[in-house]
Amino acid sequence: MMMKLVFPAGDRPQVLLDQGIYRIGSAMDAEVTLHADGIEALHCELQVAPQGVVLKVPAGVRVLVNDRPVEGLIALRAEDTLGIGATRIRLLEAGSDAPRVSGERPAANADINATMVRPVVPKFALRGLSGEYFGRSWPLHASLPVGRADDAGLRIALDGISRQHARLTPAGDEVLVEDLGSANGTWLNGKRITRARAVHGDEIRFDVQRFQLLVPGQPLPAKSDEAPARRPWPWVALLLLAAAAVAAAWWLR
Repeated sequence: MMMKLVFPAGDRPQVLLDQGIYRIGSAMDAEVTLHADGIEALHCELQVAPQGVVLKVPAGVRVLVNDRPVEGLIALRAEDTLGIGATRIRLLEAGSDAPRVSGERPAANADINATMVRPVVPKFALRGLSGEYFGRSWPLHASLPVGRADDAGLRIALDGISRQHARLTPAGDEVLVEDLGSANGTWLNGKRITRARAVHGDEIRFDVQRFQLLVPGQPLPAKSDEAPARRPWPWVALLLLAAAAVAAAWWLR
């Protein structure tokens, strides 16, 4: 059953939810953008799957479900109400009418005019190259915190990783890589950095954990692993020429 988000205040159209991840916050590239005091850039997100809808709330961020504060992962049901700052959002089955309370205006549009928001395909992804993270990928929708902390977007639970180790932020055709004062460093293509820009194919390392920045669907830049052919030393060539001259003189005697 397809679900939808309804704004009971009637200040914005309904949003039909397809399968995928919907970020809610003040960031301009969020799937549901809210502009109000107290709204974080990535305030929370909805994970929509055939099994249902799950709300993910980062630690320290205030979100209400049915007027109760929640944190972490929470399974939602139809007719649940989210409180995000001063905004109320109701989760309903598509095709159903939103129940109204006294003083609320009807939703601006019916389902037929509802905004269909599809998950944004990330431009960049981070793929693990070593250890237990080998082969796993993390999409870079927005800023990605890296560290040992439980709420890190890329959590690396190893002693060599600081709680807040680094941050990766997509910026046009590049990704800004920032070290956050980690003890064991952040490295780009083998060079320790504090702040640098990475592109498709670059290797990013946090302590000893290696990852590669990728643009999904693009081939990796061609890199030759072969060392350039060495030219013979000049004196070796001279010796060969001298030997050839001696042999020729001997045959001409």
